[in-house]
Amino acid sequence: MNKRALNIVVSLIVAGLFIWLAIRNVDLSELGKQITSVSLHWVPFFVAVLLTSHFMRAERWRLLLKEEQRYVPRSSLFAGVMLGYFVNTFIPRLGEVSRPLYVAKKHDLSSGNLIGTIVMERLVDVFSMFLIVGFVAVYLSSEFGLLEQMFGIDQWSRLVYLVIPAALILCILLIWLFYSLLESLEKKDAIRSPLIFKILEILRSFTDGMNSLRNVNNWPVFLLFTAGIWFGYILMAWLPFSMLDLGSIYSLGLNDAMVLTIVSSIGVTIPTPAGIGSYHLLIQQSMWLLYSIPLGTALTYATVTHAITVLSVLVFAPIALWWDKFYTLNQPENR
Repeated sequence: MNKRALNIVVSLIVAGLFIWLAIRNVDLSELGKQITSVSLHWVPFFVAVLLTSHFMRAERWRLLLKEEQRYVPRSSLFAGVMLGYFVNTFIPRLGEVSRPLYVAKKHDLSSGNLIGTIVMERLVDVFSMFLIVGFVAVYLSSEFGLLEQMFGIDQWSRLVYLVIPAALILCILLIWLFYSLLESLEKKDAIRSPLIFKILEILRSFTDGMNSLRNVNNWPVFLLFTAGIWFGYILMAWLPFSMLDLGSIYSLGLNDAMVLTIVSSIGVTIPTPAGIGSYHLLIQQSMWLLYSIPLGTALTYATVTHAITVLSVLVFAPIALWWDKFYTLNQPENR
């Protein structure tokens, strides 16, 4: 069994374990009744927000590209983003590589450079998530304390929440210093070995991509896209509250959706296909612990929300890829 197949098998086993933990104390017949009785009037709005968030991610990615790379059509960047989510549905983390490789191959760009931009984009997202965590810690301290207990980090010092973002900033600075060193070596022509020069060239291309924040010419727009992406995620947690009238029964609002967004962000980082199992268990336990929502009802919320998200990606990713192929083939330079 090769490494990739082994990773898939392990991820499926982990997903199965999480699913078992989520359903072990739930009446499955009652769960089935709840799932079939949910109101779905929120789904079109949910899908619209999902696609808008992914489009903003593509637009933010454009801002990280070099000036000479920004000729890449929006259709290709959006198709790349959707392809990444599509691949992640089946093979965890592979989508992070599929997205830049798709765009690089289609438009003859450096794949190493584009992969570097994705790494930097993820660092920005992690930093953004910690800002939201900070907001929740300050303004929703009781809920944040329960979350800490759930994840077993309630003994952490508050200093840790300052150290982690500081470490991310330090990481970005180290990337910039490493890139500057490689650039200096190249300019001095100090490397004589063709093999070492090739390796350094690949590293420089990758670190050039990771150093892509310097390519951002319009920071207000970059920050606006980042805020829009995360606000979209919060709305995607808030809109499904209406499926079982959770908003009015349990008084859930945008603040609570923000808390669940943090939980779901952690859930999808666990390497299971499309976050299956890990997302369901963490959302279920969070809603039960924080808001005293019955386990079956909480699992219904998690199951339906997750299913709509995955189905949206499976439907719209091929459409985005088809449209990109159709659009680029009809550009004047391709005729």
